[in-house]
Amino acid sequence: MSSGAKQVTRYAVETIPGVIATAGWKTLANISNSLDATAKTAESQTIKDSRIASGTLVTGADFAGDIDTEFAYGIQEDLLELVALNPWKNNVLTFGGTVRKSLTIERAFTDVENYQVFTGGHLNQWVLTIPEDGIVTSKFSVIGMGRKAFTVSQAKTPAAALEATQFTNQNVGNILIDGQKKAGMCATQLDLTIDNTMQIQKCLDFENNISAVLETVMKASGNVTLAWSKNTAELYEKQFLNEPISLSYTLKDGKGNQYELLLPRVLLSAPLPSGGAGDILNTQFTYTVDSVAPTITRIPFIADEGTVGDK
Repeated sequence: MSSGAKQVTRYAVETIPGVIATAGWKTLANISNSLDATAKTAESQTIKDSRIASGTLVTGADFAGDIDTEFAYGIQEDLLELVALNPWKNNVLTFGGTVRKSLTIERAFTDVENYQVFTGGHLNQWVLTIPEDGIVTSKFSVIGMGRKAFTVSQAKTPAAALEATQFTNQNVGNILIDGQKKAGMCATQLDLTIDNTMQIQKCLDFENNISAVLETVMKASGNVTLAWSKNTAELYEKQFLNEPISLSYTLKDGKGNQYELLLPRVLLSAPLPSGGAGDILNTQFTYTVDSVAPTITRIPFIADEGTVGDK
């Protein structure tokens, strides 16, 4: 028997895609981890001297799943790079790059000495969800190239999970449309999905059936729920003209550290609001990124050192 409190997720960037990393291991604090292997089978059609079916044969395996986490400043910078396929430059990360890296991810069931090690892990999707009331979550969807089970951990001297205070709905500010905070457009929910639409390259090679995971078109989309107002009604009209807007918003923690997410050009769609006499009217806008890459900027808090002579 195994306790849920004794499962640990560890990861490290691979030097060679699909080969277990030997250094740089870190522990990832998470809510849940569904990364798993799924065997693919084919049913034998062989006819024998009885009516009993001949069973199935394994024809391959898929390695995929989601890692759900709570989002905080500074704890997932390296993972965001893998989603963006770009490095941070001057505290700005631009999504839609071509710098591909892979991870070894270990699901450690420590109390039963079972260590499931997934290699060639590529971060296909990232979903950032800001609820109306609750903790901001960050979900990474993984596509892998292989898996092996061990009785001892393959994570060499892993660093402990980073400590930081999670963002909540109370940490959201400056939701700007076309660079402005418009009257009456109160946002109550916001999410963003970055999707690298990765594809698996399979080969007829029993030692390397999945030879690569390749990104295709980068897509970004999301939803934002807005109170219905005069300005919201004007925004609603833009969908019929296919007129893009820019959307940006910030997350600021209790220490003053901030992230600013900018989607310079998005297209909208939304229904008219619907509700009864006792309801507050709002509508949910769906947005899709159009042609220009989204960015996330980190703005670390810098303490005011005061003037000369201050005690």
